[in-house]
Formats: sequence, structure tokens, C-alpha cells
Amino acid sequence: MYIPRFPKIEAKIEAGKVLVIYGARQVGKSFLVNKYLEKAALETPALRRLFFNGEDVNTQAIFSSMSLKTLDEAIGDAELMVLDEAQVVRNVGISLKLLTDTKPRLKIIVTGSSSFELSGQIGEPLVGRMNVINLLPLWEKEIKDAGLLDYVTGFDFALRFGRYPAVFLEPVVEKKKEILTNIVNSYLLKDILAFEKVKNSKLILDLLKLLAYQIGNEVSTNEIANKLSISRNTVNRYLNLLEQNFIILSLGSFAKNLRNEIRKKEKYYFYDLGIRNALIENFDTIDGRGDNGALFENFLIVERRKRNAYTDPYKSVYFWRKLSGAEVDFVETYSNRIDGYEFSLKEKASNKSKISWLENYNNATWKNIHKDNYKDFII
Repeated sequence: MYIPRFPKIEAKIEAGKVLVIYGARQVGKSFLVNKYLEKAALETPALRRLFFNGEDVNTQAIFSSMSLKTLDEAIGDAELMVLDEAQVVRNVGISLKLLTDTKPRLKIIVTGSSSFELSGQIGEPLVGRMNVINLLPLWEKEIKDAGLLDYVTGFDFALRFGRYPAVFLEPVVEKKKEILTNIVNSYLLKDILAFEKVKNSKLILDLLKLLAYQIGNEVSTNEIANKLSISRNTVNRYLNLLEQNFIILSLGSFAKNLRNEIRKKEKYYFYDLGIRNALIENFDTIDGRGDNGALFENFLIVERRKRNAYTDPYKSVYFWRKLSGAEVDFVETYSNRIDGYEFSLKEKASNKSKISWLENYNNATWKNIHKDNYKDFII
């Protein structure tokens, strides 16, 4: 079964430029590119195209050579070239620059599972020569458009098993659990361990487990450092790597320099709730779970993140809290707008937070998002 992904390669690919597709492992980057190649082959059978796998040693030799002669012999007169898992290839940015400089009609697609490594290699060489797609786990709209979204069981499964494509398409619950456990054990930290010389995978997994229990709460890096017996700088480095690798996302605090507002605090959420639940080994149904409110908050924030990434990438997002305890779960700013949202499974209104929020920002809006009205918010 195939679910068309929302980021359309056709809208981003240009001759003489590199389209870079970032995303976590197992999120469907290679599948997305292969579907595009199939379509291109049907629409333009004579199109000369090449596919390279960055994990192949011969591919690594070609694209790490920085030799125009070697590259030209490998590419020839191809019109479309794909380099999958490009983060494995040393000096890939320089080689891609040589190709864009010498083959202006060549269309290039590059995928990378590790944004921090690949962007570090290609960012400077390809300034002005690349377009970017960040591919995230399945968005609810993609599932809805494919006619596969069941709002009854789908809601429960989204909060329990997340939206990795292979997990979503697997009908057997026990196999969903197996796939997620395998991702955590085999793929989740692969790039961080390989490229950033982080040797202690258990330490990072322990960090992730601590974050898994703190969804919706402000995170103290000092407290985490003490619990893990490492330095605060090391904690911050790991958090940065995990975010760049599309495992977690951060939400900073919103403040307009008011003395009674909380500033310089962050909350962390998981790009995929299936990964989060696999880390703490809890796939129980949502009803009766003590963390169902936190799961719902994470679900809304990450789905809104997908929506914005694909349709409105210029919005900035935060949370807001005053020292008095009044808080807004999610703040979105763009242009001259400031929109505040409170999340709750059941419809309710926190008058204290609403009143305080609107008093501090009289040009802002406020809305309660709950189980009965969340669809428009994320789709």
C-alpha cells in the first residue's frame, strides 16, 4: 500500500541545483524518491537517470574523490541523478558543487538521514545551489487524503504507535511493537553514534527516557546532567544532536521582556510517539493511561509542526508561562499575529490562563483545542 507524501519533489527539483531530502531513518526518504523515479520513467521514458547508494563503497569512492574526471566518467550524460544516504560520503558537498558547476542541465536529488552531518558537509559548498525538504513521519493529512484515516481507532493508534510509514501500514499490533522496538535498538541513534563519535548509546537512550517522562514539562538540563552524571554541556550537545536528527523537537518560551514571564526555558517533544512509547515500553491503550494528556499535547504539536513545515514554514512556535502559574501550551506567531492554544482531551477552559494571556497580549487570540475539534488544527 502506498501513501502519497505531501512534499512534492516536482515542485522543488531544478536543473543545476541539488534537492536535499533530510529525515530520520525509516521515515520513507528512499521510498519517496523511488516513487518519483517510477513516475519520471513513465512520463519521460527516454530520461537518462542514475541512482547511487551512499553506503556502497564504489559510490563513496566516486563522490569523495573531488575529481571532476572521476565524476564525469560516472555521471556521463545523465539528466537526473539520485544519491541516497549521502551523509556517509566524505567531501560530498564539494563533489556536488563540481557537478552543479559543470553540468547545469543535471537534476540532482540527495537524501540524508542525518541533517547535522549532511548539512555540515554541503551547506557552504552549495550556498544558492540547493533546495531542501525535511521529510517527517506521516502527517494526518497524508493519511486522510489516501482514504486511510479512521478517526476512531486512528486517534488511539496515533498516540500509541506513532506515524512511521511501516508501523502505520502494519495491521498487526504485536508487529507494530516489534518494528518500533527494532527502530529504537537498530536505527534510531545510528548516525549520531557513527558521525559524532558518541560511543555510549545507553547514555543517550537514558536521556531520551528522561525526556519521554517529561513531555509537556519544562526541562532542566542541570537536573538531567545530575541524574546521568554528565556535564550540562554534554546534555545540551546530545539534545542538539537528537533534535537535528529528527528524534525530538524543542519548544522555547515566549516572552516580550515582561519581568513576570518565564524565559529561556524549553520543553521537548518527540517527532514520533511510537518511538517515545517504545523507549518506555508502554503501548497501552489511551483510556486510563496517566500520560494520555501529555501524549495528546505531543501529538498536536508535532502534527502542527508537520502542517507548518509543508504549508506555512514561516511561523514561529513557543509555549508561554507566567511566574503566577498561568500558561498557554502552544503559541504561534507570524506577521503581526500572536495565537495562543490550550490543549486538553476534553473541552475545558482555563479562565486564569486565558484572562492572563489576553491581558498581557491584547492583540492575541486564544483557543482551546480538544478531542472534538483538533482535526482542523492539524490538517
